[in-house]
Amino acid sequence: MTFLDAFFPRRCLGCGQTGGYFCPSCLPKIKRVTQICPVCERPSPFGQTHPRCYSRPSLTGLISFFVYEGIIRKAIHRLKYRQVTDLLEELWQIVTQELGGRAEELSGFHQFLKEKPAVIPVPLFWYKENLRGFNQSSLIGERLAERCNLTFLSNFLIRQKMTSTQTKLNPKERQKNVGNAFIINPDYSLPIADCILIDDVWTTGATLKTAGSVLKRAGTKNVWGLTLAR
Repeated sequence: MTFLDAFFPRRCLGCGQTGGYFCPSCLPKIKRVTQICPVCERPSPFGQTHPRCYSRPSLTGLISFFVYEGIIRKAIHRLKYRQVTDLLEELWQIVTQELGGRAEELSGFHQFLKEKPAVIPVPLFWYKENLRGFNQSSLIGERLAERCNLTFLSNFLIRQKMTSTQTKLNPKERQKNVGNAFIINPDYSLPIADCILIDDVWTTGATLKTAGSVLKRAGTKNVWGLTLAR
């Protein structure tokens, strides 16, 4: 227990019990997602894009871990709008267990990790990141890169325009909202062969699909998306 825990104890986001953000009773209630093809969003055994769905700009695959509801929704929302470091550490422990415990289901992704892809977070617009003080996708990406001994490229992608929050937009509006939002940082002169594109949540997939297509058109051969929830 830290000094702050004594005065501001961690409380479970599910039931309010003190001691941590995910208590032993609520932790088993977190729902896991099955993997889908990121193009048609139908089941795909390993999260890989179906051969019939694949095109040059499309994501190579998508990995997500949890259903975006309940305690996970609360955790991601809190992480997104307040930089709660101890919450991130608890959440990342659960993700690490998922990575190891679902080896067969995630075998395609584990095979991709052997290629030593770079880890790239979906960027925020500079004004929003300065206002918030952090980018939650970067926080997640840093931990994945550290765990898997991968290169982390925090500013390979740049969000060149302020976009509206996606929360209240329908799928068509979301796609239009992020259109032409991303560019490759001109400081990087060479394309990267493979990468993992990190975001917190997949809803319609508009953000990851758009950012992924920018990377693919710039010469990246394989781009897997990874989100905490879907």
